[in-house]
Amino acid sequence: MQYGGQDREFGERLFNLGVKSKQIRYSAIVIHLDHKRPYKTKESIKKNINIRRNTRKSRTIETPNGIKQLH
Repeated sequence: MQYGGQDREFGERLFNLGVKSKQIRYSAIVIHLDHKRPYKTKESIKKNINIRRNTRKSRTIETPNGIKQLH
């Protein structure tokens, strides 16, 4: 995944696990360093959306290359 897709897909898996989200936009201080995003393409965004759609549909809570594989 590219262009921030990892964070959003991780959030989908947490939701599938039963973790509730909390929207804090405009309620918390956020710092983001501006930088170019040559990896942000229509193709990568479409790929990320399809991965997240599959995560929701399949109710996935783990990834094949996750923390459990480190042990």
